[in-house]
Amino acid sequence: MGTHPLIFIRADGNRQIASGHLVRCLSIAQACRSLGMEVRFLVCGGESLRLLEELIKENKCEFVKVTALKTAVYDQPQREIEEVTALLRAHARAGAPNPLSGAARSSDLPGEVTYLREIVYLREIVYLLDSYYVTEDYLSAIRPLARVAYLDDLQLFDYPVDLLVNYDVIPQDELASYRSAYRNADRLLLGACFAPLRTQFQNRTMPVRKQAENILITTGAGDGGHLCLSLARRFLRDMQDNPTEEPAKYADIRPRPHFGGGPGSRQTPFPTVHMVIGKLNDDRDELRFLAGQIPFLRLHENVSDMAGLMQACDLAVSAAGTTLYELCALGVPAVSFSMADNQIPSARAFDAVGAIPWAGDLRRAPLETIQSLINFMTDMSESDSFSERASAHEAMRRLVDGKGAFRIAKALDRLCDGTSEPGPSSK
Repeated sequence: MGTHPLIFIRADGNRQIASGHLVRCLSIAQACRSLGMEVRFLVCGGESLRLLEELIKENKCEFVKVTALKTAVYDQPQREIEEVTALLRAHARAGAPNPLSGAARSSDLPGEVTYLREIVYLREIVYLLDSYYVTEDYLSAIRPLARVAYLDDLQLFDYPVDLLVNYDVIPQDELASYRSAYRNADRLLLGACFAPLRTQFQNRTMPVRKQAENILITTGAGDGGHLCLSLARRFLRDMQDNPTEEPAKYADIRPRPHFGGGPGSRQTPFPTVHMVIGKLNDDRDELRFLAGQIPFLRLHENVSDMAGLMQACDLAVSAAGTTLYELCALGVPAVSFSMADNQIPSARAFDAVGAIPWAGDLRRAPLETIQSLINFMTDMSESDSFSERASAHEAMRRLVDGKGAFRIAKALDRLCDGTSEPGPSSK
């Protein structure tokens, strides 16, 4: 496609590593396509291939070409080096521009022009890698054949690449340490503004409504900490302990100062709670039963338009992870909780920059964490909470605006022309 480089994206998804790598890479692929670039995915065969094909169909990304590597094992990248390098060499030559005109290809041209016919004009290639198992040997083998970009979450070593992307939420006082950890990378894209969100979260936002009437609760695909069930049981217990003419009112719940507010009775009905039940939630049967007893609880399963559901809500309770970036992009005031070790750094970072408060770890302090979540929902849905919600909305949108995939795509496109993509934390 014109003078743009050919983009190869190497990523996998399966039951062991989930689908997040493929999802974020597909968002980048869509952004690359919008800029006129050709994109090819390289994946392991079997589960990774099937999952990617499903995502391509769901997201209408039929433009993406996919190659299943015969030698690939998702956690042993060294096994595929020979196959990948051969593939890159073949594509570098295929489609390369021929510098000689029809006349110049004539056999009676001067000897030096005849010599030019034998020169191989390589096509410029960018190789974007998204794997936690990458090694220095792998990167060193690829780099002579292509510009190499890497999506990093873990800082396992100082990656020798042309472009390093890490979209962690980075407090200002930690930015220098991030840069020093990536001295071998030629260019850096650091910070939450580079989060490659799904297209449904791009160029969308929600209004801050005068009254908070809908709350979203999401735990991801599973709910190992049984948060949804615990909250539903708590809703039912409080409703039974405090019967009123309107059972959805919660006179006994009091906000704590941690979430901005002091003791006081609710003056408005408790909002409708929209609880997303993921595919791996083991409590769905009991939740369905409880939802029949709680008039303000609505269950949502198999949600295809999560952005639309988020936009319909005024507040959110979410497990830490990618969902926090999505909520920021829409500007839905939220509180997070953690239920796995890898969620804690993200939860703390969003809290530290003043975007999304962290209620705690559900495994280590379940009662305190649940109480903090309820306190947040109660306080932020009171009739006088508008200014606080508006402030949270602005802080979240400043952090993540949904344009990260396009920023990465532009940086990939410019890797081969000697220019850099400006950004708040680019090197």
